Amino acid sequence: MRKLHSFIFGATLTVALPATVFAQRQGAIEIGGFGRFSKFADTLKLDSGLGVGGRVGIYAFKNWLVEMELSYADLDVNAPRTGQAARDTLNSVSHALWSYRLTYNHPVSDRLKLLAGAGYGYDAYGRARTVAPRGGGPQGLLGMRFIINNRLSARVEGTGTYIMPADADAKPVARASALNLGAQAGLSMSFFTEGPKPPRTVTDTVRITRRDTIYVNRIDTLRLTGPAPRPVVIGAVNFAFNKSDLSNEAKTILDAIAASLVDPSNSARTITVTGNTDAIGSERFNSTLGQSRADQAKAYLVSKGVAESRVVARTQGEKDPIAPNTTTDGRASNRRVLVMLTN
Repeated sequence: MRKLHSFIFGATLTVALPATVFAQRQGAIEIGGFGRFSKFADTLKLDSGLGVGGRVGIYAFKNWLVEMELSYADLDVNAPRTGQAARDTLNSVSHALWSYRLTYNHPVSDRLKLLAGAGYGYDAYGRARTVAPRGGGPQGLLGMRFIINNRLSARVEGTGTYIMPADADAKPVARASALNLGAQAGLSMSFFTEGPKPPRTVTDTVRITRRDTIYVNRIDTLRLTGPAPRPVVIGAVNFAFNKSDLSNEAKTILDAIAASLVDPSNSARTITVTGNTDAIGSERFNSTLGQSRADQAKAYLVSKGVAESRVVARTQGEKDPIAPNTTTDGRASNRRVLVMLTN
């Protein structure tokens, strides 16, 4: 019971931390449940068994989840039951595994993440036993997270916990350390997935609906009279997840922009191409990816006859979304390069 109180206290403290700690786009707070299969070391004389569990966690850093778990199972004892052993050994015993971990969520695709975690596990039994220790030790986790929608995800993972006995009344002999393995699968819900929105880049442009709300080609704005009062978006091209390659559709848009820029009436015009990304991955990675997308767009325009000195390539990374990063369509819209007329 004392351990249960400690777990509840830790979970409450976790979810009560200030909003500035968990202002992440991919699941600020996570609560979930799972089913678990446990396989115990032979020295523990316990049959493998099924159980259930729950977890609560918080993203202390982007993609880094601090989580606590409790799983419970009723297990059969397979030790001999004759003589003294029959009096000292129960036919079944309740088992609880307390887990405290730091888990990294590594993006593999738009809907898939690799989970790798490490922490501390405490192995507890409902009654004093002669064959299994109460104690704790290091724990590791490997698994996968499957994104179902902006709040719901499925997790499948395996764990290993190395238990070092902590019982003061170990009898009839000292208990050996043990490595217990487990496999678990379940669902998790995420809350507070959107942090404060960053300031938007101010541009003069026109939005129309095409698959979802995105910037689209506006070649006619190239022929403005006089200098542009602020950057004018004249086109946008989108990208696949974690890619900087130009699609055929993107090349078609850039072809039209290049053709207008090489026209003698627009020979003094300069442009900026800005790379943007969704919010999956670290800020540093997304900044680099955004720059790569901008560089690809610039190189293509230069290959079509636009002077390199007239094109500036820069990155905004994930800092200027035009749609929520909590939906598939929103992330697709944010993976883009904006082409802006700067004079």
